[in-house]
Amino acid sequence: MSVVILGLITIFLFKEGIEFFGQYQDEMNTYRSSGMEYANVVSKQHDSQTLLFRYLEGILARETKFFDSIAKNSEEKSKAETSKNEFLKFSQSFQTVKESLLNYEKKVVKWAAETKLFLGKKKTVHNLRKEALSSNLPAEDFNLSLEDIENRTYFSHKELEAWYYYFTRHDREDLAKQINPSIGSESGTFKEKMISNLIPQIQSSYNDKYLEISQTQADDFRNLFESFEGDFSLPESQNDFSKAKEAVFEYLDEIPNYEKRLSLWNPDSTFPLFRAVTGFLLGTDWVTNSARQDWYGVLPLFSGSMLVTLIALVLAIPLGVGSAIYINQMASKKEQAIIKPSIEFISAIPSVVIGFFGIAVLGGIISEFTNERLNSLTAGCLLALMAVPTIFTLAEDALNNVPRALRDASLSLGANQWQTCIKIIVPSAITGIISAILLGLGRVIGETMVVLLCAGNRIAIPDFTSGLGVFAQPVHTMTGIIAQEMGEVEFESIHYRALFMVGVVLFTLSLSINILSQTIAGKYKANY
Repeated sequence: MSVVILGLITIFLFKEGIEFFGQYQDEMNTYRSSGMEYANVVSKQHDSQTLLFRYLEGILARETKFFDSIAKNSEEKSKAETSKNEFLKFSQSFQTVKESLLNYEKKVVKWAAETKLFLGKKKTVHNLRKEALSSNLPAEDFNLSLEDIENRTYFSHKELEAWYYYFTRHDREDLAKQINPSIGSESGTFKEKMISNLIPQIQSSYNDKYLEISQTQADDFRNLFESFEGDFSLPESQNDFSKAKEAVFEYLDEIPNYEKRLSLWNPDSTFPLFRAVTGFLLGTDWVTNSARQDWYGVLPLFSGSMLVTLIALVLAIPLGVGSAIYINQMASKKEQAIIKPSIEFISAIPSVVIGFFGIAVLGGIISEFTNERLNSLTAGCLLALMAVPTIFTLAEDALNNVPRALRDASLSLGANQWQTCIKIIVPSAITGIISAILLGLGRVIGETMVVLLCAGNRIAIPDFTSGLGVFAQPVHTMTGIIAQEMGEVEFESIHYRALFMVGVVLFTLSLSINILSQTIAGKYKANY
């Protein structure tokens, strides 16, 4: 029965999840053919400028704070004011230069968004026309051929409204509701009361506008930083400005790469299927309901799950294995009667109760040492608490299965109880202990409620360069994202399929851990 159930679960997961890659490929093709890929490259270039500007604002804020702290009658006040005002003018000049690319970005994003609406509506109209033909509905004012629809470069609100009422008249409200007669009117369109394919405008803007803006900006930024000789009041401001200057010239070296990427953009080329697969498995972004493009990269969720699991195991293994060794080898009968049931009782506590304890109590304690109340450390500590009973029970069983003759022989040769335990009993039971640890690992990875409540739910790859600080960062996990989003997604949508693919990854990981633990346990039983 268990094999049948496992088989059904596997088939169901893969059946629902495997279609994700085809849908994701279609999404990526729309992302490219609508011009949103082009717009995002421009946005990344502008984001680089924005980071530089924020760095300059940080320097200005420090200089302003120092100026405000100086006494009014001090001679240093006048000098600090001059330095502050000069740098203020400099940062304003930087922002003025930056604005030209920002304005171009806004225009291109708007064109791409309208094109994306048009392509989606074109696909909808095409499917509606096929449905009308298959249902033998009269042509009337919806008499476009499928070829005509494929060749369309715009849809007016007037004709969309006519098609809406066409299906309504023929009692096909299910089809009529797929047409939004005023689509795009909320944000305004390139031509009033219609949505259009604006790829030609995007393509022509590269030579007509972008190159001139990019090259003019490069010259202005270079002249701006080379000509500025401001005298800062604080030495750290001077050091930071030197770093900012280096960063600007590094950005200027990157401009040809942006120009090359935009020049090579081809809206008619298609994404290969393997890009959808690698985009999911190696993608660093999980973004849903985006106005531009949704991204489904499992890496932030996977890394979050692994970080929480690592913390849990670091805490649970010494506690679980250590308590099993103590109870099995050293504790008195009275101690065993108290400690063993207490540890096993933990597994009876509902995970949601443990999660509430993390929010109300443990999170407050951890926040005394970290910046976040709910983070990977909070969740890891609670998961360790939940994993201890599993590791303890299975490890003790492994220790019980060691032949008593080995212990008696060691003691008879003069070894004390501690030496016998460490050098004889534990090595003999090591495969069983490893199996217990792996099953505890499977318990931790599959936990949902605690991580959903206590991990912080920030979808980002943890910053492992921050040293021990990485353990205090909020994370999201694979189980948490499924529990959080599955109830809100549209049935059979790409988001729905993506969550099933996360489930496939989680299922494969848990199944592999359990197979490994069973293999180790099988070898252990064969030896004893």
